[in-house]
Amino acid sequence: MKYIQVTENQMLQMLSNPDTEISGFEFTKMDFTELNLKSSLFLDCKFVSCNFANCSLMNVAFRGVVFEDCNLMGTNWTEVRKNGGYTFSGCKLDYTSFQGVDLRGSGFVNCMIRESDFAGANLSKVSLAGSSLAGTSFTNANIEKADFRGARDYFIDPKFTKIKDAHFSFPEALVLIEALGAKVEI
Repeated sequence: MKYIQVTENQMLQMLSNPDTEISGFEFTKMDFTELNLKSSLFLDCKFVSCNFANCSLMNVAFRGVVFEDCNLMGTNWTEVRKNGGYTFSGCKLDYTSFQGVDLRGSGFVNCMIRESDFAGANLSKVSLAGSSLAGTSFTNANIEKADFRGARDYFIDPKFTKIKDAHFSFPEALVLIEALGAKVEI
C-alpha cells in the first residue's frame, strides 16, 4: 500500500478535532506520548520509528495499521476501542497489556515483548516469529495456529493455553514439556 507522508504539524492539525478519522497516512519519527489520541480512528496507516511509550490509547481505534521499529512500551491495548489487523515489526512492546484482546491474524515479528500480558487474548494465527517474550503471560490465551518459530524466552503452560496446531522451534519448545512437569535433559 502507498501511504501519504505526514509532517508533525499536519499530524497535530489532524488530531486537533475529536473523533478524527485518519486514513492512508505514514507517520515517521513522531512522538505521540503527550498527544491526546482519544476517539481517533487510524485506518490503513503506517507508523515508522514513532514513540508511543506509556501513551494513552483510550477509545482509539486502529484497523489495518503497521508499526515498524516503534517504541510502544507500557501501552495498554485493552483501552483501544476497536482492534484489528495489526502488524508490529521490530517494535518494543515491553510491559504492554493485551489482556483479553482479539488479535487474530496479527503479526509481532522480531519484537521485544518482555513482561507483557496476553492473558485471555485470542492469538490464533498470530506470528510471534523471532520475538523475545521473557516474562510474558499467555495464561488462558488462544494461540491455536500461532507461529512461535524463532521466538525465545517464553513460557507457555499447555494446561492453561489452547495450543492446537501452533508452530514452535527447538530448543525453545521444550518449555511446553517442562510445563507439564517432565524433566528434560539434553
